[in-house]
Amino acid sequence: MYRQPTFGEVSASPAHRSILRAHLQREAGARAVDDWLVEEANLRGWFGATGLQVPDRPICPWLPSEALLAALLMPHGPMDVRLFKLVLRMLQSGQLEPLRVWLEAKKERADHTLYWLLERVPEEERNAAVEAVRAAHPAPPRGYRPLPISYDPSRLIKRPATKESLWRAARRSS
Repeated sequence: MYRQPTFGEVSASPAHRSILRAHLQREAGARAVDDWLVEEANLRGWFGATGLQVPDRPICPWLPSEALLAALLMPHGPMDVRLFKLVLRMLQSGQLEPLRVWLEAKKERADHTLYWLLERVPEEERNAAVEAVRAAHPAPPRGYRPLPISYDPSRLIKRPATKESLWRAARRSS
């Protein structure tokens, strides 16, 4: 059975003992934490990635948005490139405090992946909020190594829905 490598395996950053991850696992129950995190982001109005179901629950009141962003990029999570677009949409919203984003990312060892992603954001997707996060941490984190993956930054560009993509989405839901 195929298992996606984790961010930690790809970046040679070992998964650590995370209290946040343990709390998130309790919150997610039997579901995968990463699926639960995507649902939580969607409930908060960020739609860079979607899950298979639309959750019918309130948002988690104890989880700040900055910690949610860091949890999506933790070394424990699977290397799922669709999360990059979700994280970018979260940053573009302007609802996150730049210094707190970096603090949470550093606590959860997601700062290397966040820095790598911010370096690849295309010019047309950089707004004031993204630039504020970049300016809050202009130098690479200590021990930084870029992720050794081939990722096309044009995948981060917002594209309008097409007739073909809407037809596929309607067909999947029926």
